[in-house]
Order: sequence, then structure tokens, then C-alpha cells
Amino acid sequence: MRSLSSDRQSEVDRALLARVRALGLLSDDAATALEIRWKPAIAASRTDRAATGKEEKQFHRLTRKLRRLASRPATEEVQRLIAKRSEAEAGLAKPPARDDDRSLHRFRIRVKRARYLAEDLVASGRPEFEASVARERAAQDVLGRWNDLRLFLARIDRERTKAERRGAVRLAAELEDLTKALETPLAGLRREATATARRLSASITSAARARSA
Repeated sequence: MRSLSSDRQSEVDRALLARVRALGLLSDDAATALEIRWKPAIAASRTDRAATGKEEKQFHRLTRKLRRLASRPATEEVQRLIAKRSEAEAGLAKPPARDDDRSLHRFRIRVKRARYLAEDLVASGRPEFEASVARERAAQDVLGRWNDLRLFLARIDRERTKAERRGAVRLAAELEDLTKALETPLAGLRREATATARRLSASITSAARARSA
């Protein structure tokens, strides 16, 4: 996941670029200029990794780790997953500490971790975690839409700065207008993500109290 996250974000950025182009928020010339700038970066990234053999080394390390895990008793691993899941769920019981992007992003990562642990438990024969998977997947979708647009706008801002430095005045102006046009949708997604995070925390806290009662 970590090794592919940059490629995934590049694909998301390109999809959003196509979307704003279709909506008329960015001219064809400006969108084409960004597409040209963004495509080589993805290709170069993959070429560099292939050249160094980094992916192959990571694959072998992962394979060895999986062999070690496979040699352990299944019941032991399930109990280990349950312990990790409880720890992750406790983290979700705490809503974002502040109304800022950093806190919300950290909460999004906690949701992702908790969900994957719940999915592992379902795959290990513990269907009682299916409701948790569904709940956290829904929350992750909302948080993900906010995060995708946030990172897209951050990249657009970097491109605007580069355009200004090289004297591409028209492109810089278009990118600034695009940023302004998307500020309101981003604010709406941020509010929705924050409300979702708080509802999830409240739901988990309520469930924990019910179990202990």
C-alpha cells in the first residue's frame, strides 16, 4: 500500500483533472499542459523502482514474513488480530482533536487501519465484524473524497507556483481561478468528513458502553 500510494494519488489527480476540464472549470489548453506534466512523473517513478529492484526486494521480504505467519497456529493469529482491532477501535472512539486538516487526516488513517483489521477478522471466520467493516467503509469513503480533493488542490497550487516562476501567466491565472472555484466544494467535503468522524466516534463510544453495561 505504501509503495503504491503515490501512483494511486496520481491516478486520482488525473481523474479529477479530467472532471474539472469536463465541467469547464479549466480550459483545454491548461488541462492538456497539466496532463503532459503529470504523465511523465508517473512513468519515471515506475521506471526508477523497476531499475533499482526495490519492488522485488519488498516482495521477497513480504513473502518471508507471510511464511513465518503461516507457521503459527491460526487461533493465535486471530487473537492477535482481535487485540489489534480493539486497540484500533479505541483510537476511533476519540474524534479529531481539532477542526483542522491534519487532525482529520490522522483520523482517516485510523479508520482505514481499523477497517482493514475488521476485514481480516471476517476473512478469518469472525462474521461479527461485518457490521464494523460496513460502517467504517462508509466513513472512509466520505473522508477519502475530502482527502482526494484536498491533495488535488495542493498539487494545483504547486503547479500554479511553478507556472508563475517560469512566466506562464495565463496558466497561473487559470489555476488560481480553479482553486477559488473548488474552495467551496472542499469546505463542504471537510464539514461532511468532520461530521462523519464525530458520528463514528460517538457510535463506537456508545457501543463500548453498551458492552460494558
